[in-house]
Formats: sequence, structure tokens, C-alpha cells
Amino acid sequence: MDRLKTAIVVATLFFIIGTLFLILQICFKGIFEITLFGYYYVYFSVIVNIIVLGLLLLVLIFKTNRIKTLKAIGVLLINIPIAYLYFLIVMKLID
Repeated sequence: MDRLKTAIVVATLFFIIGTLFLILQICFKGIFEITLFGYYYVYFSVIVNIIVLGLLLLVLIFKTNRIKTLKAIGVLLINIPIAYLYFLIVMKLID
């Protein structure tokens, strides 16, 4: 699979799952297990995204088509502010 397509699939998948956890958290505020499972999901997604980002950085160093690789890295990095916004929303709900 193409590196840009792979980055789009990974970013979209983690975005959708994260959004579903946010919706569950909003709908079921009092259930701590959803919050706990969401935290574990965040740790898992950070690890997977760092691995994919590291692989893309290696591709950036050793391959010639750098524009495509930089686009793929940008697609992955776009999830960071979204995840931070979701985190702020969940922290407000917990208060």
C-alpha cells in the first residue's frame, strides 16, 4: 500500500475510534470504565502512531519522493490537535 494511503487509513481509523469514545463519554458521563478504556486507547494510539511516524521518517530519509512522504506525515500529525481538544472536553466533563 502507498505510504500516503496508509497514513490516511491510520489517521482516519484512529480519528473515528477516538470520536466514538468521545461520544460515549458525553452520553454516559457517570461510567468511569469508558473513561478508563479511553485512556488506554489513547496510550495505544500514541504508540501505534509513533511507530508509523518513525517508519515514515525513515522513508523520508532513504527514499526520493519526499513530498508524498511529507504529506503522509502531515496527515498523521493532524490528529494531535484533535486528540488534545477531545482530551480537554473529557476533562471538562469529569469535573
